[in-house]
Amino acid sequence: MECLGKGNKIKPKKELNKKKIWKLAIIIIFTILFIAFAVLYTKNYEFRNFFDKYIFRKEVYSDNLSYIQVDSSKNINAFAYSKYIVILDQNQLKIYNKYGNEEHILDVEISNPIFEANDEYLCIAEKGGQKIYLISNKNIVWQKEIEGNISNININKNGYVSAIISGTSYKSVVQIFDSKGNYLFKKYLAATNVIDTDISNDNKYLAIAEANFSGIVVQSNIKVISIQEAQNNSAESIKYTYIANPDDLIINIKYNNKNELICMYDTHIDLLKENQSTELIDFEDENLLFADINLSNKFMKIIQKNEGILNSEIELQIINSDNQNVNTCKVENTPKKVHIQDDMIAINLGTSVLFVNDSGWLVKKYQSNEEVQKIVLCNDIAGIICKDKIKIISL
Repeated sequence: MECLGKGNKIKPKKELNKKKIWKLAIIIIFTILFIAFAVLYTKNYEFRNFFDKYIFRKEVYSDNLSYIQVDSSKNINAFAYSKYIVILDQNQLKIYNKYGNEEHILDVEISNPIFEANDEYLCIAEKGGQKIYLISNKNIVWQKEIEGNISNININKNGYVSAIISGTSYKSVVQIFDSKGNYLFKKYLAATNVIDTDISNDNKYLAIAEANFSGIVVQSNIKVISIQEAQNNSAESIKYTYIANPDDLIINIKYNNKNELICMYDTHIDLLKENQSTELIDFEDENLLFADINLSNKFMKIIQKNEGILNSEIELQIINSDNQNVNTCKVENTPKKVHIQDDMIAINLGTSVLFVNDSGWLVKKYQSNEEVQKIVLCNDIAGIICKDKIKIISL
């Protein structure tokens, strides 16, 4: 028999807390189900396609969309930026929201526009003319009239603008403005044609892709210029000039988030860093259908993967230029055209369009009975241009 001393008490046995056990069990079950769903959704195309269509309702149909009425007898100059679709007609830039409602009108003296956008900024210039505008949100930030003929424009995410100019005593001229419209400097090129330009995300460097067509073979070069030193007329403003292999035609250049240049040639894509070039893609290595470097920090390619004599698969691959990580998305048919703006990819399959983000996820699928001819898009909105309507898709 156990004796208890004075003051000692028998401790009651702890009862199991059934509510806590049930809560823990439910959390574990839901965690397992979520992981299983995530794996199936990521790895199984049929499973993902079913949920995208019937659960997440990512398929949208032409007849059920908001639209902007347009004049079918006119050439439609439309573009998308920020969260708006804009239409330029008779020197008026009409700005529409995702419901097809006109929100604002700007007077813009341009008839043959070049559009370029980056995030909230929209730059418009007269192709072959002198006028250029920078718009932010729904307001004109600045407008200029320059000497020569504008052949192309480029804008970075901070609103810095580069304009490629021809029709002067030089072969090409590149003129730079900051986000407030202040003229920074001009770069004159006497013997080469400027193919493309890009301004780094920190506003420190201007890259110029140029080509010389006067010789037996094409010679492409890329100049990287310090914007600060060029404003001071420094002889050392050119940080380096990269000379490409003979007969490699430069097509496009784009700065990534590390201020490295992604360079697209007619046969390959390279990464250029401090005058050192590394090949990322050789177009001859696989059955390449499309390639583009204009995503914010990535580039993409669409390839046809042959899995036998009668079996083939179309695959979109999105590659991060920083770490070479690849996101993929299966494409059900051979694309007719691909459009890219900001971090969004629109794959035109004929009567349907896949809208895919830069992580490789399907955002929306547009279905129609008519062939899709032209698409405008940005991260938040897209427009399908038909004969007398622009169908609007929220992304």
